[in-house]
Order: sequence, then C-alpha cells, then structure tokens
Amino acid sequence: MAKVWRFRFLLDVWAEPREVDRLPAIVRGKVRELGADEEHYVGSLAQVEEIVEARLDDEGVTPRRWEQS
Repeated sequence: MAKVWRFRFLLDVWAEPREVDRLPAIVRGKVRELGADEEHYVGSLAQVEEIVEARLDDEGVTPRRWEQS
C-alpha cells in the first residue's frame, strides 16, 4: 500500500515595478513549507516545481505523476 503523503506549501508572488516604465515588471516569489522551517525565494514557476519535486523525492514518492481530480 502507498504511503500517505501530504505537505502544504504557501506561495507568495509579487511584482516589483521598474524605474523605466516600458521595461517589464520583475516578478518574484517565496515558497514556504507550512509546518517546517523552510522557505525559498524563487524567480520562476519552474523553481517552485523544483522545490515541490525535491520534497517528493525526499519522501520517496516515486514513481509519480501529477493529476487533477
């Protein structure tokens, strides 16, 4: 039987304006694992995915696939 796995993450995202209006805003974020003392600053959604995937790896959740129910 598969091990029950559940962790909660909080994602904060914000946009920082630039001094030159025609330049795109800089988007930044912070991923915090609730219930743990870990937080990571990120600059892309790919980095968010890396953090969650690493946590799944650490917990031995393999093989796996993402699915929306």
